[in-house]
Amino acid sequence: MEWVSIVFALALQTSQLRPGQMPVLPLTQLDERVLAGDLDNRTFTLTFAQPVPIKDLLLLLVRGTNLSIIPDPAIGGTFIGELKNVTVRQALGLILRPLGLDSALDGSVVRVFRREPETRIFDLNYIAAERAGASTVAAEGGPRTSASVTNSVRANVFEDLANGVRTLVTERAAFNVDRKAGLLQVTDFPERLDRVAIYLDAVQDRVHRQVQIDARVIEVEPTDAKASGIDWASVAAKMSGAAVADLPVATRQTMNGLRVTDVTKLLGLLDEQGTVTVVASPRLMTLNNEPSIVRAEAMSFSVTPQISGDSILTLSLTPIVRSPAMFETDMLARVIDGETLVISGFTRDREVRERKAVGVTGGWFGRGTVVTHKRVELVILLTAKIIAGVAAR
Repeated sequence: MEWVSIVFALALQTSQLRPGQMPVLPLTQLDERVLAGDLDNRTFTLTFAQPVPIKDLLLLLVRGTNLSIIPDPAIGGTFIGELKNVTVRQALGLILRPLGLDSALDGSVVRVFRREPETRIFDLNYIAAERAGASTVAAEGGPRTSASVTNSVRANVFEDLANGVRTLVTERAAFNVDRKAGLLQVTDFPERLDRVAIYLDAVQDRVHRQVQIDARVIEVEPTDAKASGIDWASVAAKMSGAAVADLPVATRQTMNGLRVTDVTKLLGLLDEQGTVTVVASPRLMTLNNEPSIVRAEAMSFSVTPQISGDSILTLSLTPIVRSPAMFETDMLARVIDGETLVISGFTRDREVRERKAVGVTGGWFGRGTVVTHKRVELVILLTAKIIAGVAAR
């Protein structure tokens, strides 16, 4: 095995150097390339069947090199094992880390010392509040019967962060979450602190993703009073430009989860089947995995988006219809950024009051209020658009 030595000599002019020749250094200057070679280029094999003191082993590691090694007087311990074809740097890492020790190169001197925890402070740019969303509907069917439906979502990002950090640090670590200041203080070994930093960056990237949801709740009153609902198979076929398939009637009544990109065309096709009335059209702004709630006269619903890194959104939707009877459903659907999700299959009775001429006693005619009930279908349109956090399409 060829040993690399440190070259000491008087400085020579650069023009005198042959191609590929190592430059000669002044007498008082140490060539750091030689030191790096002593740490990384030379390999060796050592076997210890009996415990050997760590301090003795450290001396063996640098024997025959230009390195000096100085262990802290307070360190101790022994080593049993075999090191095969390892460099000095690799051997130091393998031997010292399990004993809670570390090393540092200071010139030509390798210092070995007991590893000490460090403290880092991380920014937590989140609202210091626990956020919860709930939607409840209650109905009574008689003196002894009642029903209620409650849907709730609870979000506490600081508590979730604390649980995540707890799995990344050692048992001796200490950390504190300051909600008001938005800071996380962690005391642990450097490699553990690096893990915490990577975790917090990943959380921030996901939590700060933002989506805009344009929601529309519409009513469709079929032109054909005998129609049981919207012919969604026909709507879907016309949206795609295909011919209307000869489907069984049962499959033509609803097509929940239809995804479209042209809302104007969709509304035009619905208008061909009946009278379209917009009940509500709120615009929602929400963060990743945060619930938003819409309450309208006909129905209420909560929607929670999950935004992936490939611009795919998973929407958790819970609509609750109040009339004529309470009806709740819960669904998950995936849409591409910018697509519109169509949720259908909800019907209700709408009361219509009109002033009309009516006959009265004695043959006289007057004006009165005529109340009629019309059956309409409720449709929810959700258009989701990513506006922050990932590259929108």
